[in-house]
Amino acid sequence: MTRGDGMVRGARSTAELGERRGSYPIAGATGAVLQMFRRMIVAFLLVFLGFLIFKRPHGGLSKGLIAIAVIAGLIALRFVWSRLSLRAGVRVCHIHTGGLAVTGLFGQVKHVVPWDGIAELTHISNLSPLLTFHRFELVRRGARTVPILVLQANPEFVPALQRASEQGGLRPER
Repeated sequence: MTRGDGMVRGARSTAELGERRGSYPIAGATGAVLQMFRRMIVAFLLVFLGFLIFKRPHGGLSKGLIAIAVIAGLIALRFVWSRLSLRAGVRVCHIHTGGLAVTGLFGQVKHVVPWDGIAELTHISNLSPLLTFHRFELVRRGARTVPILVLQANPEFVPALQRASEQGGLRPER
């Protein structure tokens, strides 16, 4: 349940978490599904381009150019979205000396989690070609678990969170 100022009821404010150590982009379940669909479309189009090169059908050049344009557009869309969302504060995890602050889809603070309020920190990762992610679950004492999903193979967030959590007195579980 949230209050009118966007803070989670019963949680500390972000000002009480201390100095900010970094801000990192995160994602939700929708982002993971979109990543999977984007990679499936790119794989399909690459197979289609291979077919066009092998069979050389009539009008294959224009079909190949359209496929290349769609691939380039999907890559550009991902790049632009990642830059704009980080700049606007959409789905960002701010690491502070005293804990974490997680923002939602519209940049509002959804969760404020102090290090002393975390009972367990679990880390799950999947690095397959179709879906690449790191998922952290912050199991809190007396509150709901906060999931954090990062859709990159080697994000800067993973070592930063591990370093900050160890300084806060936690050890990640694998």
